[in-house]
Amino acid sequence: MSTPTAVSPDEGVSVPRAGSVSRLRLSMFMTLVRREFWEHRSLWMTPLAVAGLLLICALPTHGAFQINVDDGVQLLDPQHKAILFALAQWGLSVPHYLVMIIVLNFYLLDCLYAERKDRSILFWKSLPVSDGATVASKLFVGLIVVPVGTFAIALITNLLFTAIWNLRAIFGHSPDLVLWDTVALLKVETLMLLGLIVSILWYAPLVASLLLASAWARRNVLLWVTLVPLVAVIVEKIAFGTRYVSGLIAYRTFGIWESLHVEAAVLGSMTRVGQSEIVSLPRLLEHINIGPAFTNIDLWLGLIVTGLFAFAAARLRRYRDDS
Repeated sequence: MSTPTAVSPDEGVSVPRAGSVSRLRLSMFMTLVRREFWEHRSLWMTPLAVAGLLLICALPTHGAFQINVDDGVQLLDPQHKAILFALAQWGLSVPHYLVMIIVLNFYLLDCLYAERKDRSILFWKSLPVSDGATVASKLFVGLIVVPVGTFAIALITNLLFTAIWNLRAIFGHSPDLVLWDTVALLKVETLMLLGLIVSILWYAPLVASLLLASAWARRNVLLWVTLVPLVAVIVEKIAFGTRYVSGLIAYRTFGIWESLHVEAAVLGSMTRVGQSEIVSLPRLLEHINIGPAFTNIDLWLGLIVTGLFAFAAARLRRYRDDS
């Protein structure tokens, strides 16, 4: 591929234009991103499969999503419809994110290890692509592309599921069971998007550590990332009687949510519906303060650690091909 050049008037030497070089690098990086979806089809096939299964569940007239007019009209009081609609949107999104976590963990553990195992690393190293760009593309897919794509797929699935539900209610002569509230939808999606952004930033070191393990381990990557923390916790407890490792793991798993006082916000958003109390997600968005998440120094230190892990993974990939 030829690169447009400019001739220096002083030296008469052709040099690449800065804009052309930037576009070339961006094109190369996007090709590396597409490569991940070519080689790891579960990244896009699994979310679509989950969406399809949820939409199929909305079609039957019997089962968990059966419309019962007698119970429904009593339950869906107009003042509670927005709360129930918001909870339905949230509940339908949960399977997407649970499956995403599983798929991403296996992808991150496999993406750098598999290319050494099947020897495809030799082909990619023969191309003018740096190890840093390769690792960066995998980190970008794991941290940005897949989570944001899952958010978009979950949103579209929720809208289609709601449309099917409402059509069933209308043609079933139960217009009182039609669920829709634009304000509630926007608040719930905003709440989930904010949670996703905080999760991406907070769990970035974990994502990078799995990439590092994938670049380092010669075999049994899953065993290494499971046993090493477990053995470290046990040895520390027996040898020193302390729990710093387990405390760090627990803090890096749940610490950001404790700093946001999510439990207190949930309790403050509880609303009585019928004989029980349920959380009002639209009110939860008003009660929760997301600011402390972005002023948490550990979050930004974690991003520095993420960069260090990614750098180490690139260096390992450069010198390790298991030959």
